[in-house]
Amino acid sequence: MSLLIVGGTGTLGRQIVLQALTKGYPVRCLVRNFNKANFLKEWGAELIYGDLSKPETIPPCFQGITAVIDASTSRPSDYLDSIKTVDWEGKLALIAAAKVAKVKRFIFFTPTSVEKFSEIRLMKTKQKIERILKESTIPYTIFTLTGFYQGLIEQYAIPILENLPIW
Repeated sequence: MSLLIVGGTGTLGRQIVLQALTKGYPVRCLVRNFNKANFLKEWGAELIYGDLSKPETIPPCFQGITAVIDASTSRPSDYLDSIKTVDWEGKLALIAAAKVAKVKRFIFFTPTSVEKFSEIRLMKTKQKIERILKESTIPYTIFTLTGFYQGLIEQYAIPILENLPIW
């Protein structure tokens, strides 16, 4: 099984990439910036240019891919435009490309209980993408996380996983 990982440079994504490589899976990471993603290449992942805000860059990333793991998301500090272009239009393009490529599994991460927070634009968008993925013909898995805890992961979990000191 060959994996396309979207969001591989992020907090969650980098752990997914590391675990997949450790298990021996061929891993391709869709990246916008090769310099920022160079560490993934050093780990053994193949890097391919793609940008969720530029949907036309997505289909070529799927050549030879059997599963996609989407660990990407806008951050709270991103502009609202990012939610529309990345988390809505980009995810729609990602799902469409996965369908054309006939991937065997699409894995998506979303916060728990997004329906309770529909007044928050990002949560409402995640809920819509969940629905579209469920209605698609693509075999999928949706992992609901209790939160992304950016600071907690970066300041504690990653140093623990990489045997670094915690400050």
